Amino acid sequence: MSNSLYWKIIFPFMVLLLLAVGLLISVKNEVIDIFAAVIVTAIFLPLVTFIITRMITGPVKQITEAADGIAVGNLDQQIPITTNDEIGRLAHAFNEMSQKLQTTMATIVDERSNLATVLSNLTDGVVMTDSEESILLVNSAAERLFNFQETNVIGHTLIEILHDYEIDEIVKKSINTGHEQNAQLESAGRFLRVIAVPISPGRSSATLVLFQDLTELKNLQTMRRELIGNISHDLKTPIAGIKAMVETLQDGAIDDKQAASNFLTRIEDEVDRLTQMVSEITELSRIESGKAELKKESVDINMVIREVLVQMTPLADSLPVIITTSLIPYLPIVKVDKDRIRQTLINLVHNAIKFNHPGGKITISSNFNKEFVIVSVSDTGIGISKEDLPHIFKRFYKGDKSRAKGGSGLGLAIAKHTVQAHGGNITVKSEQGQGSIFSFTVPIDVITNSTNL
Repeated sequence: MSNSLYWKIIFPFMVLLLLAVGLLISVKNEVIDIFAAVIVTAIFLPLVTFIITRMITGPVKQITEAADGIAVGNLDQQIPITTNDEIGRLAHAFNEMSQKLQTTMATIVDERSNLATVLSNLTDGVVMTDSEESILLVNSAAERLFNFQETNVIGHTLIEILHDYEIDEIVKKSINTGHEQNAQLESAGRFLRVIAVPISPGRSSATLVLFQDLTELKNLQTMRRELIGNISHDLKTPIAGIKAMVETLQDGAIDDKQAASNFLTRIEDEVDRLTQMVSEITELSRIESGKAELKKESVDINMVIREVLVQMTPLADSLPVIITTSLIPYLPIVKVDKDRIRQTLINLVHNAIKFNHPGGKITISSNFNKEFVIVSVSDTGIGISKEDLPHIFKRFYKGDKSRAKGGSGLGLAIAKHTVQAHGGNITVKSEQGQGSIFSFTVPIDVITNSTNL
């Protein structure tokens, strides 16, 4: 006990003692002495006790109240220091503890905020579970991936939320072995890589489950394999034909002028077909990769339609198929790559001719709304089956054999990417045996009336 606290306690007693002795000295009678001592003690003892209690319990009460404040989350508690005794040093220690606790909690809050920011910006789904597989935490990517909200899944088990026993087995194995587990699987219509990592070594610990969405990568790999297969198939056929015709010429057909001329014409056609295919593959690759520069200029779409009509009429007459137009006057001007839009329209009209009936009709029309100019090519041809319709804009897709009349199967894919590169969209409506309507849009650049009608 320090001297200051010691004197705070002993001093009142000394005063009481001195008062009692003084009183006793002034009183001579022995009985009166005892009675006076009792009276003095009865009067001063409660007073002294109260003073001592206040001196000791007052600061303790302050410390207790401050500790209660910290317990409910008010960390900025400070106790005034008025003495240098044990109570004063206790108050000083409490104040230092409160300050350090504030600093520690601020650091924890900052780190938690940083962790929350990292988790929310991760492209991989993150789910944290306890040793019973109950969900403790999920990030935004996991919410998007599995279409749930964190508030609805916390406290539930993975199997209850995902209904996937393969994922459940991976997490269980990680919990039981205390080691990382991973696998690739399909879940919720996606192709996922699942990684379960124990947060602390040993068994029965919490587990961090990562979900990497590999669906797009797998689709790209599938598309690459299909692309290589389609290119190989479409190149093999004309090359085999050219080789066969060259061998026939070498075997003596070259001496027959009529046969030789026929073979050379067919070889030229196959070479043109190969050249067109390579050109279309190159063009599609450039457009898809964003490397195809659009040379935009202000264009009157009605004028482009007329140019295409003049170019395609001889081919239509050879079947014969009738091409007509239905053009809206005063069409707004658009800013587009004229050559690419014209080639898109040529592809659509060429298909409408190729898959039409003799005596059939084709109508090229134009229209517009507040945002887009709309171009449509309708025909009375063989139409497209419901099975083929969702795939008609895919690369190398040729549908049933009735539609596989030559061509690379790239024309509509190129048309789609060209229109999308301009900020528009391309659609098709068709019924088998009832013809088709292909429509595409391009954004309006400047509202200017078209006068070239």
